Amino acid sequence: MNEETNEVKVPNFEGEEMKMPENTDAQIATEESSSVINGPLLFSLAILLIVILGGMYFWFNSLDTTPAPTVTSERPSAEENNEPESTTAEAQTDTMLTTSTSDEISAIEADIEATNLESLDAELDAIDAELEAAVE
Repeated sequence: MNEETNEVKVPNFEGEEMKMPENTDAQIATEESSSVINGPLLFSLAILLIVILGGMYFWFNSLDTTPAPTVTSERPSAEENNEPESTTAEAQTDTMLTTSTSDEISAIEADIEATNLESLDAELDAIDAELEAAVE
């Protein structure tokens, strides 16, 4: 480059022969396995890892052997239930609960006459019999 005129001169190689450098060795890129880890070793390590994780899974599941809580019903079964329940008992209870909202004497007398107290005596006798049987 000429500093005064700021011109760049292109080198002229006409008539000269191109030569390769003589002191350098040409290295051909060859793929060498410089790594110790190869395909079969990776495969065997993966299988070993799967076996170890599977063994740990089964081992931890065997440690947790708490039995499932049994469901206890609060309602008695048919054998435990000694109460004489029937649809007629429910109907009698419903009729005992239906009373007139009137406060006149005739309405109150009609409610008293409609109340069936005979079945109440039979139920009280059954309760007494059960209590006596439980005491003995």
